[in-house]
Amino acid sequence: MIPVVDLFAGPGGLSEGFNAFQDRAGRQAFKTVLSIETDVFAHETLKLRSFFRLFPRKDVPEEYYDHLRGKLERQQLYQSYPEESARADAEAWNAELGNNQSFPSDKIDRRISESLNGAENWILIGGPPCQAYSIAGRSRVIPVDPEKYEKDQRHFLYKAYLRIIAEHRPSLFVMENVKGILTSEVAGKRIIDRILSDLREPMPASRSGNGSGLEG
Repeated sequence: MIPVVDLFAGPGGLSEGFNAFQDRAGRQAFKTVLSIETDVFAHETLKLRSFFRLFPRKDVPEEYYDHLRGKLERQQLYQSYPEESARADAEAWNAELGNNQSFPSDKIDRRISESLNGAENWILIGGPPCQAYSIAGRSRVIPVDPEKYEKDQRHFLYKAYLRIIAEHRPSLFVMENVKGILTSEVAGKRIIDRILSDLREPMPASRSGNGSGLEG
């Protein structure tokens, strides 16, 4: 199976699609080896789905479904299957990309390298947080506080994604986001144009700004 690393993973919808894909022989073609997400609740979903995928479909423990039915606490489920719980913990990481104080680049890089375990052919997927780009988000913030919108650092979190592309050189990458990213602007310049320009030289672009690599 081809390893997949998922950045800004959210609850893992994009990973689910990759993990569900089968080759012509009916074998699983991709396997998520690392998902990185800062939101605690989304991370809990990532871990639970990782736990689920560790079992063949016909062997998923009944306790998993008892948990979904509200009959069993999640911690009880994990305690019943400590090995699988530990493996799910290794795959789903509650970490904040772009936060160089708590999660410096070398810590992120080490975790990615460990998860890939020497694999040369692998895929990077994910998309920076969409709140700053979405039409709904902009319509709520810009009329009330346009300065706050302009200073929202989430506009430039894509540079954390670019840094990992440059540092780890995946065989291919899939960067997804909301439709609003095509029209979102900061300082009169479209974000999508910045992203496409920065993709030509991802490492210099990721290092621009105040040292965190996340300023325009």
